[in-house]
Amino acid sequence: MQYKVSDNNIQLKSSFEVSKEDFEKVLAAIREQYPNCQVWNRSIRSLMREWAAHNAFHALGFIRKKTADTDLNWPQRWYTRLGYTIAGAIVWPFIK
Repeated sequence: MQYKVSDNNIQLKSSFEVSKEDFEKVLAAIREQYPNCQVWNRSIRSLMREWAAHNAFHALGFIRKKTADTDLNWPQRWYTRLGYTIAGAIVWPFIK
C-alpha cells in the first residue's frame, strides 16, 4: 500500500483496495515508521471507522474520485468525528 505521511495527515492511496481485515495491520506498520505523526492522537478504532466509511462510500459509487483514497487527519472537527463514528459503525459489517 502506498501512503504519504505529514505532521498531521496520513493519506492512504487507493485505500478502497484494502480489506477491513488489514486496516489495523497497515496502520500499525505506518505508526511504527512514523511514531511522531499527530494522527496517532486519534484511536486506532477511530481511524479504522473513517477508513471503513471511505471504502463503503467508494463501493457505493459516492464521489469515487475522493473516496478512492483516505486522508486521516488530526485534529478533526467535532462534526466530522461524529459523522465518521456513526457512518463507520453502520457500514463496518457490510464492507469487505
